[in-house]
Amino acid sequence: MTPPQNPWQQGGYPQGGTPSGGFPQQYPQGGFSQYPQSNPFAAPPVPAQELAAFQRPITVEIAFWIAVVVPLVATVLSVLSYLMLQGFVNDSIAGTTGDSDIDRQLASIANGFLLFFFVVLTIIYLILTGLWILFGFKMRAGKNWARITLTVLAGIWMLVGVISLIQGGSMTMTGDLDQRQLPGSFFALSYSQTGLGLVGMLVFTALVYLKPSNWYFKAAGRF
Repeated sequence: MTPPQNPWQQGGYPQGGTPSGGFPQQYPQGGFSQYPQSNPFAAPPVPAQELAAFQRPITVEIAFWIAVVVPLVATVLSVLSYLMLQGFVNDSIAGTTGDSDIDRQLASIANGFLLFFFVVLTIIYLILTGLWILFGFKMRAGKNWARITLTVLAGIWMLVGVISLIQGGSMTMTGDLDQRQLPGSFFALSYSQTGLGLVGMLVFTALVYLKPSNWYFKAAGRF
């Protein structure tokens, strides 16, 4: 009596079977990559509330562009004011003494003082504009110290603007031109520059301390 023939010795497996006696596991098309794999060392996900608070709100975005655009526009208006004032000085001195050579010398002296004042003022404007833009980018990135610094600068700007509005109507030339009022276009440009600064700084200060902005800076400080 011969033992029953071992089916595995025939060179094959039972139909649909495996050497272990089971059936091949069916994997989805694409292999093991279709199955999600968790990383035990991955950081826990950020809560949805904190993630929403960390997203930059529109209030901070608008305040950033105010911090960039308003100082640049104020600098351009300052240059236009100088050019207008220079033309006014030349027209006022012309024909004052009746001697063209003396008139030219007086105009040269007046323009020299005016140019010196303009250069100093422009350098100050450019430095402040650079600081506003630099701190504006830091504030946009969520740095609370930049927000506080710009708030202080905005307060100083508004104070200077109020003083300028109070004294603006009494601006006169000195010396032989002390009775000559500056042209109305100069005052219009000066008031426009001052008004732009006041409105821009008021809106900026309000925007960076609204509730969405406060949430943003608080959330940014945690990361």
